Amino acid sequence: MSAFIRYQLISFVRSLKFIPPFAIFFVWVFILYAYKNVPILSSYGASSIAMYLIMTWITMSIFTLDEESEKHILISHLKRKVSYLFGKWLTILVIMMPLLLFAIFYPIFTESFKGDMSLKLYVYAFYSHLAFMTFGILVGTLFSATKLATKKYAWLSSVLIIVVSLSSKSIIEISSFFKWIMWIFPPVFKVIGYMEGEDQVLLNTSVIIDSVFVAIYLIIVAVMLVSLFRKKER
Repeated sequence: MSAFIRYQLISFVRSLKFIPPFAIFFVWVFILYAYKNVPILSSYGASSIAMYLIMTWITMSIFTLDEESEKHILISHLKRKVSYLFGKWLTILVIMMPLLLFAIFYPIFTESFKGDMSLKLYVYAFYSHLAFMTFGILVGTLFSATKLATKKYAWLSSVLIIVVSLSSKSIIEISSFFKWIMWIFPPVFKVIGYMEGEDQVLLNTSVIIDSVFVAIYLIIVAVMLVSLFRKKER
């Protein structure tokens, strides 16, 4: 598996597909912290949203690196089809680590925040970025590693999912009917809803319940994607 991950990383770098998403993310963060004394949680919320977009982009780029013939050769070497999917996910996790660390520590090193960091703020900052990164990975996988990848508007569909999930709060306010539809979209407001207002995170029942909901959602979707990937590669 390590050889496969190394091969994928080299292919990704050589393809130069990393340049646009990386450049946009770094510019986003630089602009976000261009001024000093910015609020902590809302700033991390903005960079988490950027992570959501960028990780979807990177995931779809990683899954489209290999031609069909090359993919079959790689799967034969890995011996299990699902190992190909897991290898891709692990590759994406390796790629996302420097982006995650940059998003968390850049504003701290540049002293851009108006307040001081606390252990709770660190924990929630990592949690929010990891959650949004995972949302992006799952959305990107859905439209690049399943039968939906063959659709003409895969990229447009992934953008639609992102936009709808980020607008879910406003959509639900239009009509309560949408509340029963929106649960299929990534629950972004279960994470970012606590990053508005004052720079403090209260460890209460509401936060715990929403965090558990997000974890369960991610596990269920990941399992579904494994099943959809297997069906596509039959």
